[in-house]
Amino acid sequence: MEKDQFIKHLNNAMENQVPDVWDELTRKIQHMEGERNGKVVHLKDKRIPRTKKRNRSKRLSLAAAACLLAISAFSYTPVLASIKEVYDKIFSSNHIDDTGLKTALSSGQGQAVNQTFYDKANDINVHFESILTDEKETKLLLTFQSKTTDLKNYNIDIFEGESSINLITGDVQRKKLKSVGWGSRYYDRKENKVAKALSFDSIKEYKGQNIRLEIKDITIYEEDGFGKAEALWPLEFMLDQSAVSTRETAEINQSFSYGKQTYTIKKVEFSSMETRVVVTGSDTKLLKDENGMEYRIMSKLEQQFLHARKIDKVYGYIVDPKKSGVFLKSAGEKVEPIFSKGEVAGERDEYLMIFAPVKDCRNTILEVGANIKIPLTK
Repeated sequence: MEKDQFIKHLNNAMENQVPDVWDELTRKIQHMEGERNGKVVHLKDKRIPRTKKRNRSKRLSLAAAACLLAISAFSYTPVLASIKEVYDKIFSSNHIDDTGLKTALSSGQGQAVNQTFYDKANDINVHFESILTDEKETKLLLTFQSKTTDLKNYNIDIFEGESSINLITGDVQRKKLKSVGWGSRYYDRKENKVAKALSFDSIKEYKGQNIRLEIKDITIYEEDGFGKAEALWPLEFMLDQSAVSTRETAEINQSFSYGKQTYTIKKVEFSSMETRVVVTGSDTKLLKDENGMEYRIMSKLEQQFLHARKIDKVYGYIVDPKKSGVFLKSAGEKVEPIFSKGEVAGERDEYLMIFAPVKDCRNTILEVGANIKIPLTK
């Protein structure tokens, strides 16, 4: 079978929101391997036995997929690429509320790490799929699944939960990585599986080095706050060029008025994962209370930015098409905000508006409400 036909089958499965395509993936991979070697290769995962889904087939476990990757990486690149595209399709589905990530994946960005880890204490199978990084952030894509532990309220929440992620380099230096926004999470009830796109500090400076990432503890959402399950999920790999992208920065320094306030667009950062508009304004400055404590209020511009935000129980933070907001237009196409990055802080007195990547950074316009249109050119 041709690779494009294989990928088309997987795409159809994911578009119908069928997250688990492993049975069909097993059959297709075995068929391709058979075409190459003149025989069919059957894979079994001896560590974690699985029940039969149908009498005629068995589910391919994540561990088995990892074994296949180890073999095929040296001998049959299309198989490796096909498995990566399966995972990319999960993270490109509507269940992930980060349009920037979805755009980057659709353009082929990211380094496939394809490693598995079994958390015995919590009976959770973890699969690290891929990683992307630039000067401002890193995306780590992973899934985790369990046969016995209900994962409905389990999350790797490094923004405000009990989880954290640390970087360990060759000189055994440990560095805690801060979150960049909330990240994105999707829970598949049928499969009891979580897809998580973690977003944290840039690791671009470690390109070409062997590094170790450690996820510590699982956040459990409870009615009265957060609980946790103790865990340590390690990932070791060499960060190569395929994970790394570069930002282009345009200094703008253009002012406009909105809501009786004055704002200045300082600069715009263009990357494969986002477009970041950096603004200062008469109501973006930090204030002090009577005790000298600093605080900030929501600016008029931020209120307009969030006006178009809609919280959907299935798809997370999405754009409400019936409401006005703040958008970009690039090459004639509307570019939506990434609301899951709404809490990313800028420098002192700055306000950041983060959108999906644009097609043409030299032809981009900021639209505030219905009437304000500002070309984002130098």
